[in-house]
Amino acid sequence: MKRLVRLLLLPAMMWAQTAPDEIRVSSHAYVPPSPYSIRVETKLVELNVTVHDWNGRAVHGLTRENFRIYDEGKEREIAAFSEEASAASEAGAVAPDAAKPDPGATPTARSGVAQERYLALLIDDVNAKDWFASGDLLRTQTAARKFVAEALAPGTRIGVFTVSGAVTQDFTNDAPKLAEAIASLKAHQRMSEIGMALCPRVTPYRAYEIAHLHDRQTLDVVTEESAALHCMAPRDEVTLQAEETWRRVREISIDTLAAIDRAVGYLGKMPGARVLVIASSGFFGETLEDQQQAVIDHAIHAGVVINSLDSKGIYSEPPPGCRPWDPSPANCQYRWVSFENNALADRLMVVNSSMADIAHGTGGEFFHNNNDLHAGLHQLGVPPEVTYRMSFKPEGVTPDGSFHKLKVKLARAGNYDVVARPGYFAPKDQPTDDPRAKFDRAVAASDTIDDFPAGLAIQIGRPSPARRTLSVVVRIDVSKLDFARVDGKRKQRIAFVSALLDSQGKMVAAKEGWMDLALTQETYDRLVKTGLNAELSLEVPPGVYGLREVVEEAVSGKLSSATHQVDLK
Repeated sequence: MKRLVRLLLLPAMMWAQTAPDEIRVSSHAYVPPSPYSIRVETKLVELNVTVHDWNGRAVHGLTRENFRIYDEGKEREIAAFSEEASAASEAGAVAPDAAKPDPGATPTARSGVAQERYLALLIDDVNAKDWFASGDLLRTQTAARKFVAEALAPGTRIGVFTVSGAVTQDFTNDAPKLAEAIASLKAHQRMSEIGMALCPRVTPYRAYEIAHLHDRQTLDVVTEESAALHCMAPRDEVTLQAEETWRRVREISIDTLAAIDRAVGYLGKMPGARVLVIASSGFFGETLEDQQQAVIDHAIHAGVVINSLDSKGIYSEPPPGCRPWDPSPANCQYRWVSFENNALADRLMVVNSSMADIAHGTGGEFFHNNNDLHAGLHQLGVPPEVTYRMSFKPEGVTPDGSFHKLKVKLARAGNYDVVARPGYFAPKDQPTDDPRAKFDRAVAASDTIDDFPAGLAIQIGRPSPARRTLSVVVRIDVSKLDFARVDGKRKQRIAFVSALLDSQGKMVAAKEGWMDLALTQETYDRLVKTGLNAELSLEVPPGVYGLREVVEEAVSGKLSSATHQVDLK
């Protein structure tokens, strides 16, 4: 999905005649509200806990008396407890003395039947290793085909999804279907060519350093390299190119996070245990901490554990200056070669950080620095040999929507690794007339409302054989808008969502935008004559979709909504 919002004012010169602070436009991916916030007065907070010894072996035979649960530092009484063994679990070693229960401990309920389990494989077919193209996707496919054949235990369903959205195999226990979906994966790289054919060569990481970190040394090195490559770019030109490259890189990363969030939302609707495994070479999550945290929050609300697999494995690349696209091996002598080599570790840390943070933030694992991708998928995707399922009543929790940190420990100290979800969200009481709730309900509905003075136009483009650009233009009649008068200006905020739904009504792409208006009388008079257009653009695979459009103004709360069928041939 292309992250693009632009304001169109007619005639064309109108924008130049309007002060920047009179009309402000912003947007991001639309994330539906989660239905998974707990109701503390009636439900329990449930945890799945694993325990391993210092050799990484699963520890079994523990009882509720072995565990302590702390909710924001306050110990909670364990209300329910059971031990669950996976189908592949062996008897194993008896729990070490330090973890054994006290005499007279309550017997543990044990179950040899694992709960129903849904595993989503989200394969990143968009991002490559920074600017250096690689065979990561091919290696991931090979490992994934072998993995799904082994992981389809009774009660397990696996789905295959991609960041581009080009391949989707719904949850199934049909191994041939899964293998076919994995085999059909193709790279949809949007990053690999950025900066590659240009001189000066501003790669995504260099753009990050120049445009985001304002690193003068990197700017000097790129300028020096341009002289070595005989294109002699001045510093201002390098800076402008870095800013444009960084804008495009952030756009791709926003799309990647939105794809992860969509997978979380879909997986969260499934019953039983829910695990999402992301297989990716990494992407630039720097400056996108809010979007990243929104994904983590959504996963915690939905009871989804996210595990991340770094498909780069143990990373290597040809030395800079001696690569096929460099002018000649003689360039190895230049200072920029050493500089780029020294930056490799930092570059890998940046592209890996989001995957690590998302996994750890949801109680999952990050598998990296290992070329055995099959072992990684097995570690991240196969149920633990032993899982302790427990729950507690969150009594006295204030319904303010706040995040509560959880910590699960063993009662007796020892060299054990205890893994559990990092926390939960308390509910948040909202008034029945909450404007945001009304807006979200309108997006989720299918009815038509005509209170808002807005029209709609749909434009379809074809950027590639596998993608279509859908531009949704909202045409607003300014003369029929209510405004608040503040400091001699007409103020208003307009919110709008464009969402594409598949044949099952599943939201496959959605953008949310806002226009904040603070119009002088002169600008208002012009807009009454010309009208005001706002455009959201989505890039999706060909297909037939339902387009849900919702527009709302803030002053009077008027809202317009409609659903249209669009055929992106």
